Amino acid sequence: MRYTILSLLAIGGALVPPPAPAQGGRTSAIVLELPASTRALSLGGAYVAAGADDAALFYNPSQLATLEGRAASLSVQPYIEGSTLGAASAAFQIGPGTLGFGLQVLSYGSTDEYVCDETTQCERGEATGRTVSANDLAASVGYGMTWRTVRLGAAAKYVRQSLADASGGAPAIDVGAAIDVWRGATVGVSIQNLGPDLETGGSSAPLPRYLRVGASLPWRGVGPFDVLGTVEVSQQREGDFLPGGGAEVTWTSANGLAFSARVGALAQNSSAATSRIAFGGGVRARQFALDYAYQSFDALAVTTHRFGLRWWR
Repeated sequence: MRYTILSLLAIGGALVPPPAPAQGGRTSAIVLELPASTRALSLGGAYVAAGADDAALFYNPSQLATLEGRAASLSVQPYIEGSTLGAASAAFQIGPGTLGFGLQVLSYGSTDEYVCDETTQCERGEATGRTVSANDLAASVGYGMTWRTVRLGAAAKYVRQSLADASGGAPAIDVGAAIDVWRGATVGVSIQNLGPDLETGGSSAPLPRYLRVGASLPWRGVGPFDVLGTVEVSQQREGDFLPGGGAEVTWTSANGLAFSARVGALAQNSSAATSRIAFGGGVRARQFALDYAYQSFDALAVTTHRFGLRWWR
């Protein structure tokens, strides 16, 4: 038996809160449960209606249709237990809508490999001198378009999980819709990660299927500020509906340089390892934006910082 696999699974278990029971066990592909955008994280993950950039692919593909021209983004977050979380996406207009591509990666890092020491009846492990690693990866392609007054979108993805020498993959789809209502407010809904169980190393677990419903409302010209409010409720499989939301305040200088401050309440239950509150900010100039988000793990006395770069044209 390789003790490495057990240690990597233990690290994975620390990354997310215990999910709602799903066929008697934990869901697979932890990367699908973690933030995929710096701005979205600092807004409490409430991005099903607020997302109006290429990263909307990860939350509600119908919101890709709000893009005009081209856009791309990259973000990275040194996570806990030596792991690293990152995402990249790009989108451009083609035909009547917008096509988006995305990649989400969670690297658990690496560790020494041990095998059973038979002289101790496997009570101890024997080092092999090898180093092994583990990671989750999800690659997505999606399309969003406007039909009459409603935006519709869908995304296909392939999810792959590797634990030492064991690996497996599974396809999945996301679907979403959004509509603009009163005074620029947007209402959005998405269903994510519809697909078969992911099998890795002889064991299988379902993907973390999500239902997200939310709304966002921008207020322009509140004194010298622009304000965005967003709320959302989400459900993972047969779990409870959990509320979340966030706010963003932006001030734009006379030369076009814009500064934003954000705060969000994450949709999570009381057993989550992370703090419910996340916050961050950003600076925007011309066709670039640099974003920052802060997230803490109160149960582990650990803080994490996510940095993102966005470009559009």
